[in-house]
Amino acid sequence: MNVVTTLSPVGLKLTGEIDATNAHLVERALREHALDAGSLHVDLSELSFCDVAGIRALVSYAQPLDGDRKLVLHGMPAQIEKVMNVMGWAELPGLEFCACKLET
Repeated sequence: MNVVTTLSPVGLKLTGEIDATNAHLVERALREHALDAGSLHVDLSELSFCDVAGIRALVSYAQPLDGDRKLVLHGMPAQIEKVMNVMGWAELPGLEFCACKLET
């Protein structure tokens, strides 16, 4: 992962590559920017690569969330969406996909 940008008021933008060497940094960034109430928005539109470790980092954050709190993924690359659908992770109550990009 090259850059984590904080978006106002409740989001992150991840750019570059996420793999097994830096997926823990994604998990940490998600936890650090988590809100007590409400959803966390993450823009993935500028990711050039994300392996399964990176996808698992996103899923592990979303799994304990309920309908009131969600991880909202914006601008998700097609390959990430495909993996999430195949694995059944797209159906998690705490995960939502949005085709739009967040503004910095």
